[in-house]
Amino acid sequence: MKLKLSLLGFALLLVAFYAPAQSDNAKHSSAPTAGDPDPGNLRVFVALARSDLKTQKAMVIAENLPLTEAEGAEFWPLHSEYETELSKLNDQKLALIVRYAGNYKTMTDKEASELAKRSFDLEEEKTNLKRKYFQKFEKVIPATKAARFFQIENQVNLALDLRVAASLPLIK
Repeated sequence: MKLKLSLLGFALLLVAFYAPAQSDNAKHSSAPTAGDPDPGNLRVFVALARSDLKTQKAMVIAENLPLTEAEGAEFWPLHSEYETELSKLNDQKLALIVRYAGNYKTMTDKEASELAKRSFDLEEEKTNLKRKYFQKFEKVIPATKAARFFQIENQVNLALDLRVAASLPLIK
């Protein structure tokens, strides 16, 4: 449980880092201002944050998904593949969030439609990825354990998504 709370704390740090760019007092312009995060530093921060998050997620999974030695030997490499594919989708989601944060004050109907459709597409891709890996996981661990893995995965992701969503301002 403590690890789950530290994941949420980590999410708060990530969101806090984006918050200055989204404040109502921030100027809306394409040129960086003194209060804007440096894009290079942002990339480094996100890379470090993701590395830490992956480590903590793996610890939460390991603590809550009892695997035999044989199951673990097959599960963890497959989990690594899953995380690699999931990271690609999360990169796209992050790009959407950054795009939204830069445009929410002046967003047009066309931009809103594009962002919404892309967001829905990403959710569908994520669901398809989960289906694909559930089938792979149940070949190396019992279906109950594969389902339990996705329960844990969903709990962690929902906590992170809730915090990010709560921090994003509504379209003006």
